[in-house]
Amino acid sequence: MTVSYRYEKPHIFTVAMYIDPKEKKMALVVIDVQKKFVITTHEDKELSYYSKLRNINKLAEMFRKAGKPVIFVKFIGGADHGLYTGEDKDEIYDEIKVEPTDIIVDKGHMNSFKDSGLDKAVKDNGCDAVLLCGTVTEYCVMSTYYAAFDYDLTPYIAKDACVSTQEYKNDAAYQLVKALDLKQVSDYLEGKSTEVSKGH
Repeated sequence: MTVSYRYEKPHIFTVAMYIDPKEKKMALVVIDVQKKFVITTHEDKELSYYSKLRNINKLAEMFRKAGKPVIFVKFIGGADHGLYTGEDKDEIYDEIKVEPTDIIVDKGHMNSFKDSGLDKAVKDNGCDAVLLCGTVTEYCVMSTYYAAFDYDLTPYIAKDACVSTQEYKNDAAYQLVKALDLKQVSDYLEGKSTEVSKGH
């Protein structure tokens, strides 16, 4: 008996889902916005870099005003991953605003949860979901997204608040994950049931 297989390009569609603020308590987790991870290869740094940092600041301020935790994750040690050579390479970008009420978690792996205590920081603040943003989309952000399930946390990724080596990789990531734009986040923080689309 001969069995033949035919490959067909998968159809991309969206599934409507909702986040109920009464059921999901979300923390903002900002990943690796450090000087050693500065992306210097973008031709359009305004679109691919600076606009993303401004949106991270907007998200952080929205969460603070709503009384929700803002957690910054810093990758400490390891080999240099960028072109920045300053001694302050582990420090957060100058463009990013950090407040005394924010939580700082150090990590040593691509997966921000591994051996870092991030899951404890999230759960100790009464949250069971995380909104992820930061650097670099296709590495630490996506790794952390999938790892969140292993810690019984529901992950989301913030649209237009993740820095990638190439912008099309952000678009690809949004097809794979549950992603929220700033308007959807604002609605959620205001207590509204918010629709979120996930690409398949």
